Amino acid sequence: MGKVMVAIAATVALSGCVSSPRQLTATSAGDVAAELAQLESLAARGDANAEYRLGLRYSDGNGVPKDVVKALALYRASAAQGNADGENALGVSYYLGEGVPKDWDQAIALYRQAAAQGNAKGEHNLGANYLFGNGVPRDSTEAAKWLMLSAAQGYAPAEFRLGWMYDEGVGFERSDALALKWYRTAVAHGDREAENNLGLMYADGRGVPRNVVQAIALYRRAAQKGNVDAMNNLASIYFHGDQEQPKDYEQAFLWYGKSVALGDAQGLNGLGVMYEEGRGVAKDVQHAVALYRLAAAQGYGEAQSNLGRVYEYGVGVPRDYAQAFGWYAAGARQGDGNAENGLGAMFANGEGVAKDKVTAERLFRAAAANGEHGGLLNIAEMYFDGVNHPSDMAAGYALAYVVAAMNDAPPDAADVRDSMRKRLNLMQLARSRDLIERMHQQDPLAVLDAATGK
Repeated sequence: MGKVMVAIAATVALSGCVSSPRQLTATSAGDVAAELAQLESLAARGDANAEYRLGLRYSDGNGVPKDVVKALALYRASAAQGNADGENALGVSYYLGEGVPKDWDQAIALYRQAAAQGNAKGEHNLGANYLFGNGVPRDSTEAAKWLMLSAAQGYAPAEFRLGWMYDEGVGFERSDALALKWYRTAVAHGDREAENNLGLMYADGRGVPRNVVQAIALYRRAAQKGNVDAMNNLASIYFHGDQEQPKDYEQAFLWYGKSVALGDAQGLNGLGVMYEEGRGVAKDVQHAVALYRLAAAQGYGEAQSNLGRVYEYGVGVPRDYAQAFGWYAAGARQGDGNAENGLGAMFANGEGVAKDKVTAERLFRAAAANGEHGGLLNIAEMYFDGVNHPSDMAAGYALAYVVAAMNDAPPDAADVRDSMRKRLNLMQLARSRDLIERMHQQDPLAVLDAATGK
């Protein structure tokens, strides 16, 4: 899966969080029209709860034509009577700018009113805004307080966010055990974001034995509820395969396609890779480039890196170093390791830019820090050949050896390693074995730097 897992961050985006109302008897009997008539009658008599619930109908276009202006009026009427759900829903309208100019200050004030009455949705929305610093100063302690109050009432989005905070170490000390606890609680309440993130923990074996089959089951549940990150995670597992799951390009194409139907950049990029490589679909490089462009236009770093690569090597487009440089630079600004490595190689080789080995190494190091093993391999070659540093062939070889053994190693890593080894004498080989052992136990670059006196 590799970098696809980074999609976890997207699952913490703030949602409106206006939950569906408790169903009336008429709906339970399947008579939607009767329920609607009942709500309208009660709302006309000033029933605050009915005003809120009818507002939801108009906000969602559920049984009535979607009308955010009517929804807003009903929320106002409900909130004016002190109904906490109405206050929260009106806050969401101000937060999103639905039927009214966007006003985060007003949204926060309304969330506070709802939360002061113990409204779980208001508590969650207030906590989420403190978590991300939207309309209030970012304050993870205040966020945790409100989210805990909401989660204590069994509100799944708050349970999910607490799981995320423990997962990422935001506001709390990072804890796989507590992340699992809250994700599982949210999953039990049907939260699709929690299903996706719990799937990630099973796929990575964090806090639980690694179980890709369980991860797939959780991704599928979340994806079927419309979670786009889960769609991409499913597609990636099927595309790359795993010891527990053989490659299945048909399923990969299906789930990337569902993601693309929602306009998701990661799905567009993933589908582009399938078309470029002809995996499970007829090879169509022009279509792949078009998909990369759509994803890159959304600022997706991996797609920007792919555009840099196709322009650098003339894949489906005329070779154009200026375009390659521009797209690599765009991807590097997003922190994409592939883009940083590609840009570094252009500086190292003087392709479309003046040679600058120092800048090249800085970019290779950034790429390595972002998980791109090609950056590590390029650094190994620099130390081996004495570029920017006195030559240290044993240290360069040791790093290349470790890179070649990594998952997702660059395709040429083994060849680079073997070519280096042929040039080492016995003393250098002995020193490299010690460095290799240490690199397996510690950060390889830190060992390299310590060994070479950087």
